[in-house]
Amino acid sequence: MLFSLFLLFFLSLFLYPFYVVYRQTLGEHEPIVKRPDEWGAEYDDIEYVTSDGVTLKGWWVPGRSERAVLLLHGKSGSRNGFHSGVFELGRWYHGRGYQVMMADMRGHGESGGKFIYFGIREHADMLGWIQDLDPARRYRWSLHGFSMGAVTALMMADRSPGRFAKVVADAPWIDFERVVKQELWKRARIPYFAYPYIEWIAKTFFGQSFKLADNFDRCRRLCGKEILYIVEKDDHLLAPYHWTLLKKACPGAHIVFFEDVGHVQAFKEMPDRYTALLEKEGL
Repeated sequence: MLFSLFLLFFLSLFLYPFYVVYRQTLGEHEPIVKRPDEWGAEYDDIEYVTSDGVTLKGWWVPGRSERAVLLLHGKSGSRNGFHSGVFELGRWYHGRGYQVMMADMRGHGESGGKFIYFGIREHADMLGWIQDLDPARRYRWSLHGFSMGAVTALMMADRSPGRFAKVVADAPWIDFERVVKQELWKRARIPYFAYPYIEWIAKTFFGQSFKLADNFDRCRRLCGKEILYIVEKDDHLLAPYHWTLLKKACPGAHIVFFEDVGHVQAFKEMPDRYTALLEKEGL
């Protein structure tokens, strides 16, 4: 009996992290209930099949100019943007004359896919989709992303230098290992020293690459590009350490802080200040 209990404890000790990684890499398919005709805008439902066969869904909202923007939601979000307000931000960009592309990343909204990849596969998906939509490079593209969407935008800019006029990265992580360790303890009470085991599980069984999801070297390579980093001072996910690290990676990084708002809440809570900032940046 004692041996059985010990064996059960031993197995749970090693199997519980598998369950945690599985849960934390699952997507979340929230229903799409708001559409751009609420703005009085005409739009097209668009879709794209990724290189690994996942069908992504989105909208193309035609504008009046040659400027185009891709808006990217965060983890557990969608193009309806209940967390960040990305849907209403699309209306603002459309009002400025932009061609607006809004998409559900894999594992989210109406798009297919079971798992998320913290920007690794998502950025390749979006680069392929933009190339499919605009093969002749007719439009002058910008990117605007929130949290994981911000990281995806940075990966796109890093992978395709010169393709994007401006990038707005609202609350991207800089040190992915620190975020994972923090959330493992907060959500599952898995201690920091178990990180190498968690990383091995994620890579071996779920195709994840925590090293590639880290942003320090990426931000260093992107230093000097037209990137606006937006930071919420009351962010529960990203400690001030991330912005200190960003400054180390890129001393000249353009960072704007929003006081008294939480993770990706700046636009929802302070829309006038947020959009005035975007106008000032030439968006």
